[in-house]
Amino acid sequence: MKNEFVVIDITTNGLDEDSEIVSFAALRFENGIPIDRFFEYVNSGAVLSDNVSEILGITNDTLQRYGTTMEDAYWQFIEFCYGSDLVTMHHDFDSKFVERICRDYDLPALEKHITDLDTMFRLKFSKGYSTHNAINQLGIATDETDNWRHLDVAGKAYIALSSKI
Repeated sequence: MKNEFVVIDITTNGLDEDSEIVSFAALRFENGIPIDRFFEYVNSGAVLSDNVSEILGITNDTLQRYGTTMEDAYWQFIEFCYGSDLVTMHHDFDSKFVERICRDYDLPALEKHITDLDTMFRLKFSKGYSTHNAINQLGIATDETDNWRHLDVAGKAYIALSSKI
């Protein structure tokens, strides 16, 4: 395991391939401790259904008021991640959206080493990654709340699984 890495999370307004990215989040770890955070809403005109809005805890008004353009949000995101190894919770899902926006907006891809927690979890426990599974299988505790809790658990799961390899 590296001493420094960034856990990334890309949130979309749905699960199908036509869904749109509505936020980027990242939590930087150094020596096992979260030291820096990045979060940006995206105002790309994506619409949240009432159901998705309830699940995510954000509204269309939030995206319109506080969101920035896809290009600006993505540039800020890759600047935050620059030079770091990256950890994703579900790389197969996230990568489809990142590849599409890179192509559609002519933006650079994330180029550093990317580790997928879902793959690590399936190899170790024969089940996919989730915050709930990580807490139960690895005994992870977190002081983080709300939006940062799942990223903190993911980082600690990566540390625990990497130390066992």
